[in-house]
Amino acid sequence: MNISLKYGFLGLGMGGTSIAHACAGMRLSAKSEQRPYTALLINSNEMDLLKLPDYPNIKKIKLPGFERGVGRDIQLGQEAFNVHKETITETVQSYFNDRDYIFICCGLGGGTGTGAVIEAVRLLHGKGFAGRFGLLLTLPRRDEGRKVLDNALQRLQVIKRAMQGLGAIVVVDNEKLFQTGLNKNQSVEDYMNSCNRHVARLLHDLNTVTASYKPYGSYHFDASEWLNMLKTGGCLHIGKCILSAQSVDLASPVTYMEAIKQSVLNGELSAGYDLQDATSSAVSIVADSSTAKRLFTHAFVEQIQSFLHESTPILDENPVATYVGDQPGQVTVYSVFAGLNFPDSVKTLTEELAELERRAEERSQKTDTIAEALARVKSREKKAAVDLEALLEEETATKTTQENTDPFDFLNSLK
Repeated sequence: MNISLKYGFLGLGMGGTSIAHACAGMRLSAKSEQRPYTALLINSNEMDLLKLPDYPNIKKIKLPGFERGVGRDIQLGQEAFNVHKETITETVQSYFNDRDYIFICCGLGGGTGTGAVIEAVRLLHGKGFAGRFGLLLTLPRRDEGRKVLDNALQRLQVIKRAMQGLGAIVVVDNEKLFQTGLNKNQSVEDYMNSCNRHVARLLHDLNTVTASYKPYGSYHFDASEWLNMLKTGGCLHIGKCILSAQSVDLASPVTYMEAIKQSVLNGELSAGYDLQDATSSAVSIVADSSTAKRLFTHAFVEQIQSFLHESTPILDENPVATYVGDQPGQVTVYSVFAGLNFPDSVKTLTEELAELERRAEERSQKTDTIAEALARVKSREKKAAVDLEALLEEETATKTTQENTDPFDFLNSLK
């Protein structure tokens, strides 16, 4: 198994370092011990870094002075990165010097990663990596709270203004992944780890298809074209569809086209893109040799090209590449669209934040009935003191020689 591009992953914060770690943990193949990618993991919380296993192709950078984390404070997260920017810059330049493309990985909504992501963009752009890096961003779920949503949307505002000047932005929608995994009997930690591995596997698969399989037809989606898509500003949308070779009937396109269409619309990592915004697209199809001989006809390819043309009509071409792979009885279809706007889930997050802000405003204006009730209580302190004094005076007048044994006798001397 070969790769087209040498990836580097710059992980920021807990979410970003977790994904970067999973990506760097990918082996070249199931039988290989070689890990072809590198990762630089940066986090303020030292415990979050320690729980990630060490690999030879991974380097961790702690941020002394911020070991306990930054408490979802993005300004403090930005400060933590900038305080150690000189060390980070030196490490980035040496560690990623031979990389073809770098993904800045960040889980939006927290403090360290969200606070540092723009500074990381500025660093890579100004230190020799301009044109060969992009972003790998995770969106928070809708129910993660006002602070998380506000942090994420603040950074997305900045990224939106600059997205055409950046490389590809791969958006991972945690809400989508969570919903698709609701029926899985996993702990939260195991589920998040499986999501990170899913992201890593997808990026690795796309990187190996272009370098490892023999083209069956006249068109080959090669490494240079994959790199060009990664350099394209805007979001990168990825679909994947696995079909049983036996289920595909060339005389009946519905046996395969509906599944391919749904894989494009639903996406693997996020959904809700307007595909007509795409500036480029490509489809790669892998099948074993016997299936390829039967399936990869002009009519089959034409069906897929027609769908791409309907989805992205302004493109000059919609290439479909076919390959011979090693998975018997299986047809795998990868689709990639570049140059897109953010998915609809970003708009959903803005609406959720607006609703939370409205509720917070209502709460701030809510009448405090407890305080009003307490304010209506008249103090009885003075009357109680008078009553106690009268009681003690009465007792003093009637006491006998046993007065000296009264444990409350000292009250008589109080003024």
